[in-house]
Amino acid sequence: MIELWLVIILLTLLAIAIICWPLIKLLRVAPEGAIPVEQTAALDRQQQNIQMFEQRLTELQLEHQQGVLATQDLAALTLELEKNLLSDASQKTVSPVAATKISRRQLMVLLVLCVLLPTLSLGFYAKYGSAEQVMWSIKKAESQQFAEGVKPTPAQAIGLLEEELARNPDNAEGWYMLAGAYMGTNQFKKGATSFEKVLGYLPESSPQYASVIGQYAQALFFQDNKVNAKVERQIQRALAIDANEVVSLGLLGIAAFEGSEYQAAINFWNQSLLNAEPNAAESLRAGIVKAEQRMTELGLTVKKELESKLMVVVDVEVTEEIKNQLDGNTSIFVFARPEGGRIPLAAMKIKLSELPKRVILDDSMAMMPTAKISLQKKVEVSARISISGQPLAQKGDFQSEVLLIKVATEQSPIKLLINKAVQ
Repeated sequence: MIELWLVIILLTLLAIAIICWPLIKLLRVAPEGAIPVEQTAALDRQQQNIQMFEQRLTELQLEHQQGVLATQDLAALTLELEKNLLSDASQKTVSPVAATKISRRQLMVLLVLCVLLPTLSLGFYAKYGSAEQVMWSIKKAESQQFAEGVKPTPAQAIGLLEEELARNPDNAEGWYMLAGAYMGTNQFKKGATSFEKVLGYLPESSPQYASVIGQYAQALFFQDNKVNAKVERQIQRALAIDANEVVSLGLLGIAAFEGSEYQAAINFWNQSLLNAEPNAAESLRAGIVKAEQRMTELGLTVKKELESKLMVVVDVEVTEEIKNQLDGNTSIFVFARPEGGRIPLAAMKIKLSELPKRVILDDSMAMMPTAKISLQKKVEVSARISISGQPLAQKGDFQSEVLLIKVATEQSPIKLLINKAVQ
């Protein structure tokens, strides 16, 4: 803190010096109304030149009267004297700026300025500045200077987040990051408190609100490893907002499994799979397998996995110009791919003669058991006429635009028009 104030004082003195130095150079205090020395000397020289001019002019006039000097010569010499006088006067003019001096009154103004400048600056900084924030930023920067390629430890990362949130407690994103860090280091009580903070600052209209409630319920669950009344309240709160909230459904599955309700656990986990991330999905599938094994050991019949009703519906059409060029038996492939992906989630093969045709793509057409339409929120759909009859696109084929479609249980058909050649 001392270093900061020393810097402020030095900068203030520098500013005063920059402002006052040009005035100090001119500071030769004189009584009010006194004429500067340089200006007095210049006036004396001009007076001497005038006297010399008058003396010489008198001599010329006397010579003219005596008949020594002709009238024409008198006029010429008089004109030359006047020109010399004017030339000398213009060269000896004193610059008003150079002759300017500071009076005592102006000196007082200068002294007042020197006092007001630091006073006003410090007052302005006291109101709008913050020395504490500057020092905290310096401290933070120093604490983050790790060796090249070395990442901070979890404890160091948590410490930085705690310091940041102590200064800016209304940062929902910061609290969420801190909650995740606590959960990663098995500090479940602190994690639950941080998730509660997130919910306090995050708007209820936020799309992440239900997910945060689910993670809050999970943090509460890990404290005692059971779904108690408090955890149950948060689960129901999350599911009231989003019936497919992944973490909450997973917790209900755990509670059902612990209560030996294996089919209910399987149903909850299957429903949670619809929106689960890959890592969470693996854990859910492992839980389903374990629950099925328990039911088999008990001689219970495992009900088939609930079929998802999620789908995409498209109406496939082709321009008359392209249709008239090709045989009616030419193959058409309709694909649904994950957003930004290349491997199809579902595909259907139809003939050109069937167009226009409505196509419904769902999990029954899944290319792989782990890659289903129901596990996606949005998919990319397209249709292509394959001249060779092969799924891979080749030059000479015809295709539609690629459309991004939301996966839903009920959906209005989306039009796919095959209207351009594959280049």
